[in-house]
Parts: sequence; C-alpha cells; structure tokens
Amino acid sequence: MTRHPLVNDLSQLLPRSREFLERGSDLFIDNRWHPSSGRQRLPVIDPSSGQVVSEIAAGEAQDIDFAVATATRALVDERWRNSSPADRESLLRRLADLIGANADFLAEIETVDTGMPLWMARDLEIPGAQDVLRYMSGWSSKIAGRTVDVKVPIPNAQFFGYTRKEPVGVVGAIIPWNVPLMLAVWKLAPALAAGCTIVIKPAEQASLSVLLLAALAAEAGFPPGVVNVVSGTGAEAGDALVRHGGIAKLTFTGSTATGRQIAQQAGSALKRLTLELGGKSPQIVFADADLDRATPAIANSIFLHSGQICVAGSRLYVQPTRYAEVLARLSDYVETLVIGPGLSPHTRLGPLISAEQQKRVLAYVDGAIADGAHSLTKHPRVDGPGFYVGPSLLTQVRQTMSIVQEEVFGPVLTIMPFDDLDEAVMLANGTSFGLAASVWSSSLSTVHTVVPRLRCGKVTVNTDSIPYPSLPEGGVKDSGYGRDLAEEALASFLETKAVLVRYA
Repeated sequence: MTRHPLVNDLSQLLPRSREFLERGSDLFIDNRWHPSSGRQRLPVIDPSSGQVVSEIAAGEAQDIDFAVATATRALVDERWRNSSPADRESLLRRLADLIGANADFLAEIETVDTGMPLWMARDLEIPGAQDVLRYMSGWSSKIAGRTVDVKVPIPNAQFFGYTRKEPVGVVGAIIPWNVPLMLAVWKLAPALAAGCTIVIKPAEQASLSVLLLAALAAEAGFPPGVVNVVSGTGAEAGDALVRHGGIAKLTFTGSTATGRQIAQQAGSALKRLTLELGGKSPQIVFADADLDRATPAIANSIFLHSGQICVAGSRLYVQPTRYAEVLARLSDYVETLVIGPGLSPHTRLGPLISAEQQKRVLAYVDGAIADGAHSLTKHPRVDGPGFYVGPSLLTQVRQTMSIVQEEVFGPVLTIMPFDDLDEAVMLANGTSFGLAASVWSSSLSTVHTVVPRLRCGKVTVNTDSIPYPSLPEGGVKDSGYGRDLAEEALASFLETKAVLVRYA
C-alpha cells in the first residue's frame, strides 16, 4: 500500500475553481444568490488537510421560509404549472448537458469538498448524475392516469370515471455529504419530471456542488423558484425544512437515527416521506465463485470512496473451501491501494469527510481488535494532516460484534466463513439493516435460491453494486422505506386524483 503526499495542491485547480472557493457561496433561492438572513457563514474544510478553504452561507429558519414560499409560488406560476411534459423533458436534458459541460469544474469542487478521488467525481458521479437526469426526463411524458368503467344502480344514469396524476407539491430534500451532487440529482430529477418544485438542504460538510447544481438549473431555463438550495446545519436549516407546513413531501438520505426523528415529525404532520438510511450490506462468496472477477469487486465495494457509500459491502461471508484464498487475494489487493489526496491522479483511498468520522471509524477498529478480532492489515491510523483512515481487513469476528452489526461508514471489511446456503442467508440477514447485498456464485440454482431469501432492497449478482437509473434504490428494516431512482421514485412525487363524471 502506497502513501502519496497527503494534502491537495490547490494551485493545480482550474482558475474557475480557485475563484469559486475564494469567493465562497451564498444560498440559491428564486434563481438568485442570497446571503443568509443572519449573514452567518460556515467553513468549508478540505478533508485532505483539515484546513478551511472556503465558506458557505448558514441558512436559518427564515431562509427556509423564504425558499418554501418561493417554491410554493413557482408551483402555481403558469410558467411551471402550464409547462408541457416535453418542456420538462427538454429542461432536464438541458441540465444534464450543462453538468457535462462543467464536468471538470464540478469534479474539482466535489473533490476538494468531500475528499473523494477526482477520477471518481469526474468519471463516476458526474456521468451517473447525467444518466439519471436523462432517464427521468423521459418520464415527464409517460405520466398518465386510467379510465374506469363505472356502473352505478341509478336508473337512466351514465358515468365516466378516470384518474389523474398530479404533482404532490413542494418537496423538501435533505441529502448527505458523501456523494452530494449525485444524490441531489436523485431527488431533484423525479420531482421535476413530476412537476413539483423543490427545496434542497445539503449537508453542511459538503454543500458546494449542490449549490452549483441549482445555479445550473437556472441556466438551463427552469423558472424562478422551481429549484432552491439552502445550505446550513441540520439543527437549524434541516429541522426547519422538516417541520415546515408548506412542504408536502420529504425525501431524506442519511443515518437511521436522523431518519427516525424525521419520520416522527413527518408522521405527526402527515407529510409523505421517503427514507434511504443506513446499510450494513453483506457480500456472499460461494465455493464456485469466479474469484478473478469477485476480488476487485468485493474490495471496491468497501474501499471505493473510503467506504463512505450507503451500499458499501462491509460484511463478507465466504465458504470455507475458498476462505484462505479469498483472504490472500484481498490482502494482496489492499497492498495495491494508494492513499492520498483526492486531486492526485494516483489516489484510490482518499480521506474521510471529517475528524469526527475519522475518530469514529478508528474507534470501531480498535474496539473490534480489543474484542478478539484479527487484522490482516496494519493499523489504519495514518499519521499526518487530514482525516485519513487506511483499509482494514478483519477476521475472527463474531456476528454479535458491534463492528458487524453497526454501520461504520469507513474502509473496514469484516470477513467470516459460513458452512452452507442456509447459514449464509441467516448471517446476511442477521443485522437490523436491509439496504443491499451481493452474491457471488456460478450456479444459477444457488443464485435464484438465495436472492428471494435476502431481506434487502437490492441484490447484485456477480457484479459491483452500481446504481442504474432504471432500477430502484432503497431498503427495508432500519435502512428505511420508499425508493430513489426508476419508476418507483417518480410515483412517490405524484398524487392520484379520482374523477367521476355523470354525463346522462
């Protein structure tokens, strides 16, 4: 495992990126930049150095009021209310094109803000966001109700029944810090395709790309007030958005603990709600798996973006006849990983988002080792600036350990053997989470036996857990409810109205 100089060299950024960081960002409401009502600012910290490199506006309850009022007005403004499906499709595709035209700029800002490797932002996150916008744009013209043959026992009366699909209203979206641009698009694209307006509250740790996304939406031609972004803390701006009476639907991606709080508040106000929460996704390797294909995918599932991905495959279960080989292959693979700052083209493992997250992940590893786990890798603590944590492969773990049961959200993989298919399913289902799972086997019989028994929202077979716009993402149990992406996401932003007409 190689370690490069750990601090981003900001002098290599595009002039446009440097200028944006030096200027900082305000809120984006009604297609214009606005300072927060209290004129307060929050620091933007580069995770590679721990140094402040920019600042954002700290939105308050008054700013949420302003944004929701603006979105409410836009919802009934004829420029948006009377927009045709073709208009919305064209706008979404235009936004996708603008993201592509600004890809290098957006990727640099995302890398400095989140710590993710530049290649991941440029080659995975940004194209993924574009794909979702283009996919969802097509749904604008596919929204349709149905007709109903109504027979009522009233003499000489004839009826016609049908349903309409209408936008749910103003949407409040709260997104996390790990892949903010992509997750903002996951919320925004189906909401706009459905004809809703939206207020987005990005995580205070990483807001810059989402603010830029809103500015690009204005450039694409979305009317004022359709897309609004209020940066700020969860305790101030986030709580105000959740509690606001003008929000018809909330969509949240983040921790299970916060999701529970939002669910309680939304439930009391009868708001519609989508929750994509924590994960502790299992990866199951059967004896007949192709390890040449499986090894890099298993490693990438947990080490991509340093494990800071909701569907990260953090638990690995392997049949005993391949157990030693899998350990050896993964140990070799880890040695090829390069730790460094996101802007370095060599980096495969960047820093975590914050000192708090770094401390949390290291505490999980130390606690597991103290409880009897064995590490195949050297201690993940990385000396130097920034919030780095090295990769960990932990064996001799027990299913009841905290590191097996709880979401770590770091580059930590626990590895356990299993005897047969029934035990594999029991172990895979043996946490409170149910977001995703991966199965590796050359047997169709094994695959089609295991998949229905896994309690999760998504299963990948013999491949990486990559999101696709046409397949829904979401979970069960403590991983939440509702779905992002695909037709299921669009449906969550639509209300069904029944219409009964007596015509004779």
